[in-house]
Amino acid sequence: MSEPSVNTDHQPHWLDTLMPIAGLSCVALLAWWALNPPITMDSGFAPRTVSRCVMDSEGYLRGKLFGQIQRELGWAGANMRCDGMFRPEGNGIRLVFDEHIDPDKPGLVIVMGIADAVIGEPAKELPVNITIIDQSQGLFFSTPDKPRCWTSFDEQLQLTGTVEEMWRINGHLYCAGALPAITGAGAVTLGEIKYSGMFKPAGN
Repeated sequence: MSEPSVNTDHQPHWLDTLMPIAGLSCVALLAWWALNPPITMDSGFAPRTVSRCVMDSEGYLRGKLFGQIQRELGWAGANMRCDGMFRPEGNGIRLVFDEHIDPDKPGLVIVMGIADAVIGEPAKELPVNITIIDQSQGLFFSTPDKPRCWTSFDEQLQLTGTVEEMWRINGHLYCAGALPAITGAGAVTLGEIKYSGMFKPAGN
């Protein structure tokens, strides 16, 4: 079966880390994940351009990682990227945080898949699927098949004057256990994470 073609001119640089795995193209790999999801990785996150995390104010992601990745996280504003979109079939939302804006400086990407989230409505302790991608080493970590991480929205602010109906979403995230590696051994434990990201409907 031939692999589907894909326009890579504007795809996020972190998708390049997916290319070597299983010898598949990005699109073919995402399709394979949809049919054979590794653990409960939030499959099918949109391969669209992720913007700098600045709107009405600077976005951020703060916290700590322990285990196979040991890192103090202090990402902020124009030095990071973030995005937010509906999950497949509108089932909740997905938030993406990318450590760097420089494609020649691959870093960490954190993807949050929140199935029960509704834009504009309060959210307290919603189960969330987490995927951590270490682009520099080609490592992937994800939540297992039982709820292990939860998030609450501290504030959702719709930005006035934006035709894209963009929202600023501030919240915090915590996990009750480690995220195992999708391939190979090892795991990553998250300390409490605080974030301020953006949401905009797909296609805008």
